[in-house]
This record gives sequence, C-alpha cells and structure tokens, in this order.
Amino acid sequence: MVMESVELLAPPKHTVEEQEALIDFVLALRKSHIKKFLDQHELQKSGTKPDLRERIKAAIEEGQITIEKIVEFLDSVVPWGKQHVIIYKGPHDDLQTWKKPDHVLDLLRQHRLGKLFNATQPLILPEKLTLSSVTHSNGKLRVTAIQKREYAERTPERDEERKTDDGKKVTLMAHVLHLTRTLVAFEWDINANVAMLQITQLQRDGDYEKVAEEFFQLIGGWLNIKQFTQVDMKRIISKLDELESSGHAETRSHKINFRSLQGRGMSVESPSRRDSVRGEAHIDRAMDDARKHGIGHLGNFYWLPKIQPGPCPNPLKEDAHVIIVGAKSRINFPKPYSEEVVRYVLHRVRALS
Repeated sequence: MVMESVELLAPPKHTVEEQEALIDFVLALRKSHIKKFLDQHELQKSGTKPDLRERIKAAIEEGQITIEKIVEFLDSVVPWGKQHVIIYKGPHDDLQTWKKPDHVLDLLRQHRLGKLFNATQPLILPEKLTLSSVTHSNGKLRVTAIQKREYAERTPERDEERKTDDGKKVTLMAHVLHLTRTLVAFEWDINANVAMLQITQLQRDGDYEKVAEEFFQLIGGWLNIKQFTQVDMKRIISKLDELESSGHAETRSHKINFRSLQGRGMSVESPSRRDSVRGEAHIDRAMDDARKHGIGHLGNFYWLPKIQPGPCPNPLKEDAHVIIVGAKSRINFPKPYSEEVVRYVLHRVRALS
C-alpha cells in the first residue's frame, strides 16, 4: 500500500539488547531483502552473516543507520513474509464518511491516537500489542500493531543426564528460547469494501484467533469488526478442487482434507508437491463425492503461474505455496512472497468466494 505522505515519528527509548534483536530480525529476512537494506544504506554486501552483523552495528554506532530506519524497513517487508491472513467482506452501511480522512483523524483524536494518523511510531519490542500506525490514503485504511513475543522450542538433542549425590538419575530437558516481533495489520479497502487481517507467522502452536481478538479489542473503541463478515474458507477449498477436477485449475493441490457434516474426514495427498492429488480415477471419484457431501477442512495448494482466470493480471513467475485452513477460515503463506503476489492470491480467493 503506497502512502502519499507518512510521518516517521521518533522511536521510544531502547536497550542494547533490543538493538541487537533488530539486527537479528534484519538478518533473518530473505536474501533479497537483506541486500536491499544494505543497498539503501550503502553498506558492503559481501561476507558472512557475522560480518554483516558487525557492519550494521558499526553503521548504527556511527549514525549512518538509525533505529527508526531499521524499524521502518522491517515494517515495510514483514507484512509480505510468512503470515496468516483472514479476509472479510465490508459493512453494509453507508461508507461515505469513512472515505473522508478527517473522519478517521477525529476518531483517533477522541481516543488519544491522533499522532498515529498517517504516521508510524517505530516500535521495537513492546511487551503488549501496541498500535504503531494508522494510515488513510487512496480509499484504504490500514492499522498496524506490534508486539514482542518469546517462546521456548524443545530441543531433545541438547538434553543432558546427570546424577544426584545419592545416585538418582536426573534428565535436564533442553529448550531454545526464541524472541520474535509480531506484526498485525488490518487493511480495509473502503472503495472495494473488502478487508484483511495479516498476522506474521507465530510459533507452531501459536493462537492466531487470540491475536486477532486482542487486536480488535485494541481498536474496538473506534472501529467495530462486528460490522465485517469473515469469508468462509471451507467453500474456497471446495471451489479450487472443483476447478482442478474440471480442467480449469488455477492451483495444483498437494493435499486436501474434506470433512462430512457428521465430522468424519477424508484426506488425500499427492506423491510430491509437483504432483496433483488428482489423476487416479478411483481417488478422483471419492474426492468428488466427499466434496459434494462435505466441506473443505484443509487445502495445501500451489497457485499457478501463466494462468489468467480473471481480469487482474497474474504476476506469478513460479508456483506460490498457500495453505488454506478451512476450519479456521485462514490463509497461510508459509514462505515470504512479494506484496504483488500476496495481493493477487487474496484477490483470487475473494473472487471465488
């Protein structure tokens, strides 16, 4: 989303540990993003990651790179990284008032958030979910929040066994502690009256529904999510399978799970990600029957390039991996893509809903 003018506010006070974490987050990005960051600040791109870390650290100490510029860069690329997305249809009310930037600014001022209007507060690692930006431009409202997250990952290979003084066996179970920076963004295209909620990928057992609830509580005083209708992803799984089975595929299915209305399930998986689940007559017949009499529970798809199913140009140069979590009505992008690719896939999902 290109903004006409977004003010970059001063960052909050930060610790050395937070500064080190920001460098970690930059170096954890895909190579093309790291290269872009180094190019922006005229830093040499060769060397190992430890070399790059020392180079960035020195540039910060010399004032060549500021903390707010690092945060600004992260906030520009992270929304198109690994993430889960929930999409919505907009309210049925008259939207003319929401199309006026002054209306949004007045609402924010009423809730002491006026400084965030068309501005970005470069938050580093806030302990609780905190708004960092509210932008309104070209008929789009985008609200962003940031939160620090820590979690422990079990690492059995680092377990140790010891004995107590009286000879009893003790097993020390190892965990690796991870520090992450979660970005949550709600974007409402007021002209098209469609919306989406983006949540950067959490740990394996992360609760996206809880994060979404916390976010909507955060903005609930001035923007009521209950006016929006969540798009049912179960129907999208069935529709994509139907298109593939009829020879009009815009995706290749690697795994599909259907559930009956009584809760029984049938899961079909292809031999590899390059093969479709479709292709064997007896399995195809079973899938057709399961789709007609059940609902899509989970769909592991690869969106295809060189397919033009609608008026919007297909920007894909290669397959785009997308997992549709029908049971939770979420779309998972398990690897980073460009903004153009993410928006195209979401556009096609809406078109099929």
